[in-house]
Amino acid sequence: MKKLLIAAIAAISFTGTATADQIYIDVGVDFGGNANKAAGSTTTGWLNQLATQYDSTSTLTDNDNNGVLSAGDSILSKGGIFNDNFNSLADISNNLISSFEPQQTLFGGPSHNDFGADWGLTFGFSDLMGFWSGTGMVYTSGTISMYYYDGSETGVNDLTRLFDLNVVSGGDTGNSTVLAGYLSNFGAGTVNGVAVSDVFNTSSGSFSDSDAVYFGVSQDTQPLTGLNFVNGVAAIGGTHNGSINFQVPEPTTLAILGLGLLGFAGVRRRNS
Repeated sequence: MKKLLIAAIAAISFTGTATADQIYIDVGVDFGGNANKAAGSTTTGWLNQLATQYDSTSTLTDNDNNGVLSAGDSILSKGGIFNDNFNSLADISNNLISSFEPQQTLFGGPSHNDFGADWGLTFGFSDLMGFWSGTGMVYTSGTISMYYYDGSETGVNDLTRLFDLNVVSGGDTGNSTVLAGYLSNFGAGTVNGVAVSDVFNTSSGSFSDSDAVYFGVSQDTQPLTGLNFVNGVAAIGGTHNGSINFQVPEPTTLAILGLGLLGFAGVRRRNS
């Protein structure tokens, strides 16, 4: 029942508003960039989405033991700073938020506050799970953790965790792989004096102060070729480019969501 409710929340939230919300990032220091900043000198400008690049390592399991990829075979993926080929922070340049969109230009566009030079964002996941439908991958769960770094770190454990992206649905659309879910489990501590929960912001406030924040991830889909099942398992790897956007549901969407949850509660009472 819990999984069904979470899936319903994600579905209602993404259909309630057609477009993602703009965000800005406050890292507590004026590192530079142009003057087009959203909320003071220590912030970026207004951003539409985050561009990503990362490596992944995945394990495919031949659940029906027929020796080939077929419907129902499962996948477990790791990516970013948690992929099996990530050995040290020297590999972070292949596993990070690569830029903001829209990008800063010389005479306009949102400020990046010297993102990429004095500070950066990275992410990692180790439990993205799904299955092969017969035509593409369908993803059902996973946790993508977002981190801040400034170059002073000596290892992954020194990175500052900001929050988790909880995947509840997604799959291959034919042109890309799209994942959807909600934010939770905000980190502790500060980033240059700014509470971790206040680093990411929308017009309605910081992420942690919102009633709900959802996300969408879109990335290139890579064909599953050259699979070789050994003892029922095949290992694959890939390099990906994509983007992440965020959405705070409108009040009307939250009202619809509340009615939906009441409906689920009524059904559960009748069935009990």
